[in-house]
Amino acid sequence: MSTDSGTNTPSRLMGGLTIAGCLVAIVADFTTAALSGRFNAMENTISNLAAGRYDWLADAGIYAFVIAVLSATIGLWRWRIDRLDWRIGTIALIALAGCITLIGAYEAYSTGDGPVIHYRLVYAIGALFPAAALLTAGQFHTMNKAVGIGLYALGGLFLVLGPGLFIVPTDIDGGFERVLAVLMLGWFLIVGIYIWRDPDVAREVDDDQQH
Repeated sequence: MSTDSGTNTPSRLMGGLTIAGCLVAIVADFTTAALSGRFNAMENTISNLAAGRYDWLADAGIYAFVIAVLSATIGLWRWRIDRLDWRIGTIALIALAGCITLIGAYEAYSTGDGPVIHYRLVYAIGALFPAAALLTAGQFHTMNKAVGIGLYALGGLFLVLGPGLFIVPTDIDGGFERVLAVLMLGWFLIVGIYIWRDPDVAREVDDDQQH
């Protein structure tokens, strides 16, 4: 935690890695789609595009996002906020990174048993991300009401829309999945920028919220 806002090197590093990881994930998705020659954002899910010749590129995007999640978690944990919801939220972020790593590492679409594991991990992500987003948003709201409201909105929309991924028609599930991805990436980009700014947490929150 910095006492000199905007100059703390670890905060700049964690915030920068969070932002860069999100941007690399976006570029990797679109590049994989373009190279595969079967780009249809509405029909092809991110996982569908990863099951092919350029799966290594899609996996690189997934791992970049894992780095973003872990960097955001470390960046937030450094603030040492003494709130139960904040602590649970950061633990949920660690579990989220683990699930995303497993999706990238496990050859879900090259073996017969893969898809079962894949969907279970997707279920876990669908629960862990909104939990982390909503549990940590309260502290952000304390520091900056506009940021807090935005993070609440992103987490809440994901929570409401997430279950729809399993019931929408297959000809639009790719587009629906990308809407959810935008909500998640948007959340991490905002958090990454906030970490990069390295707010003086000691000044912006009450003393009894830190330890």
